[in-house]
Amino acid sequence: MNPKDIAGLIHPTLAVVVVFPIIGIVVNLAWQARQRRLQTADKSKSKIPPVVGPEHRKIGNWLTGSVVGITLVAIAYSIYFKGIFKDFKSENMALAILIVTIFIATVASLVFLYQAKSKLWRGIFATLTGAGIVILGFQDGVFRRDYEWAFSHFYYGLIASILMIFSLAIVPEIYKDRTHKWRKIHTALNCLAILVFLGQGITGSRDLLEISLSWQDKHLSKCDWEKQVCPDAQSQTLSPEILVASISNYPTLAQANTVLASGEFVTITPGEDTEGTAEIIQVGSKTQVRLAENFSAIEGPAVKLLLHKENRPGSYTAENYVRLGDLKSFTGEQVYDIPGGINWQDYPNVVVWCEKFDVTFGSAKLALLN
Repeated sequence: MNPKDIAGLIHPTLAVVVVFPIIGIVVNLAWQARQRRLQTADKSKSKIPPVVGPEHRKIGNWLTGSVVGITLVAIAYSIYFKGIFKDFKSENMALAILIVTIFIATVASLVFLYQAKSKLWRGIFATLTGAGIVILGFQDGVFRRDYEWAFSHFYYGLIASILMIFSLAIVPEIYKDRTHKWRKIHTALNCLAILVFLGQGITGSRDLLEISLSWQDKHLSKCDWEKQVCPDAQSQTLSPEILVASISNYPTLAQANTVLASGEFVTITPGEDTEGTAEIIQVGSKTQVRLAENFSAIEGPAVKLLLHKENRPGSYTAENYVRLGDLKSFTGEQVYDIPGGINWQDYPNVVVWCEKFDVTFGSAKLALLN
């Protein structure tokens, strides 16, 4: 495992070792505090010690900090390894400084929220903390599963963080309010939070199964995800006779390097980050589309690579696009044959399209090279 793989384990490890045990403690203390309050309201003697109330508040404060903390850890990992810092360029310096500043401001706002006494300042710092998490969460590189948002680990985490921040902000009002209005709101929101936490446990476990180690990426890129099959090592071993025959039939280097047109991917649907270079190449008698080594796209189901007549496709009909096949990999170099009889200049845009949810991830407008 390299440093990137190890860093990817920090978020799930903190969730299992720190956050979920604290959730169990907080729920237990909340139940005891409620039972004691109901028993004393009936003027009966309760066997539950009075300390459960203060303990519930103290551990609840820890829960808010831990939930916001691991959310920021996950976002930081995504932005650093998959976003703007992945292939850092000097022209992105201003944006990088802004992102780091927002990170610092978000953490500072949470710290000040713990210290704030007045309702006004608690509202301000809670808003700043929540806004910081939302802004950072929608940066390039953060996998949000927008095509399946109702089952998205990201959105569950975002909701949980905001609920925890709001609960922390209103706690002092609970002790001042004799009508129990704020207590009821606090109880309702945290019952919702428990359901969200359960959803996070389920979706987080599912997403871990989809994350590969760095060394596995080049092998997984050869798999057919639609048919759910991968070539085994034995089938990739060629005899000397077959290898010699293959080499003798392979196009010359000059042919393989004939680039006819090129274009840069731009993201069409916000959040479905797509970038890199697409090229039309001539290899012998074949015309192919090649995605360069710097290509990357957000992961999703049933993602296709197409040639399209429009740079920002408004529809997908048999008349306006040519299907090149399933996207072989979400990162790195890959090549696709253009079907015979198709003039690529009639379809001068390479498009990454999620067929299942009819979402255009990105598009590269091709320009002829001299």
